[in-house]
Amino acid sequence: MQVIEGPLFTARTCQEYMKMFDLRINELKGLRILDCPAGASSFTPIMAKRGLDVRACDIMYGEEADTLGNMCREHLMALTDALKRIRNHFVWRFYSSPEEMLEKRLNACGCFEESYREHPELYVRGDLRDLPFDDDEFDLLLSSHLLFIYDHRLDREFHERAISEMIRVSSEVRIYPIVKENGKLSDYAEGILEDKRDEFDAFTVSVDYEFRRGGNMMLVLKGI
Repeated sequence: MQVIEGPLFTARTCQEYMKMFDLRINELKGLRILDCPAGASSFTPIMAKRGLDVRACDIMYGEEADTLGNMCREHLMALTDALKRIRNHFVWRFYSSPEEMLEKRLNACGCFEESYREHPELYVRGDLRDLPFDDDEFDLLLSSHLLFIYDHRLDREFHERAISEMIRVSSEVRIYPIVKENGKLSDYAEGILEDKRDEFDAFTVSVDYEFRRGGNMMLVLKGI
């Protein structure tokens, strides 16, 4: 079962981020936070408004706000149509229905578009395999819905380079999910973690968020 053929420029809500990454607002204060790849999430604009030190990075940044907003809405519509056809493969607890998901993620897309237009300094164009940041520039890096979930499209070398870069720029990395589109553990996850254990400590954490069945775990990496 595949929902889409490859990564999309789509939106997730700040509330989803808090759940999928097991975040609490009081624990984020004083941290330097990077969301990468961020897409059109509302996490960065909402956290920035609350005074947190947060930035977003995505290879699509650099395009005009209208272009990214339209792309996000188009992809959300396509994703929602796909989910309606296979809705039994998903857990409708955080969202009660595809229609509610679409409504809230469209709001997140609008929040992102406004912030991207008004605060371009928060949004940095960058490839996950070659991040445009200094060593240890961040305390916490959040990476959602790219690594592992698309291991049928992104090869092992991509994953290894991306993980090495994330560990280079941040003292802690949280990745969600670690299952593929079919809900099974990624083919790359266990092998990469075994081969790279001299570069970082790694462990999984259960989270209070499950949309894709089996996707209720995040991976936490900390540099040695």
